[in-house]
Amino acid sequence: MKKNKTIIVSFVLLSMMALLVPMAFAPKPIVQQVTGGGWILDCAGHKCTFGFNAEQLEDLETGPLRGNVEYVDHDTGYPHVHGYDITALTIIGDEAWIEGICRLNGDNTERAFSVYVRDEAEPGKHDWFEIHIPSISYNAYAELGFPDEAGGGGNIQIHIPPLP
Repeated sequence: MKKNKTIIVSFVLLSMMALLVPMAFAPKPIVQQVTGGGWILDCAGHKCTFGFNAEQLEDLETGPLRGNVEYVDHDTGYPHVHGYDITALTIIGDEAWIEGICRLNGDNTERAFSVYVRDEAEPGKHDWFEIHIPSISYNAYAELGFPDEAGGGGNIQIHIPPLP
């Protein structure tokens, strides 16, 4: 009889683990997110491309942040921004502010950066992109209209999933 109880207890414990393990590794829900990509002409007229994703997980107040920002000046090659650590994300209406830590052109120096974007609905004709890197006094920004109407092109998307 003792052997049967051990088997039953083992089966129950394994069944409980089978239920708990997927919950521990389940993807965390995204609370807010902003994505975008495109190109702008900086103040020197250089064509620069960008792409980014920033999202807050689980909880709007304390949830972890993740994402990245890539920005490349194709005329001079500098700066080539690799933003790998998102430290702040604020979304209010159709505007978003992203702050984080980046490296420039593969160096090991960590630098602060900020990105401001505006999502003016579809198809992105009047969206806005700005990037600031204070340590090198770099600022670039432009409206993402069509080439003959603005200094850039692309699309910004602000995603805020509906509350359950």
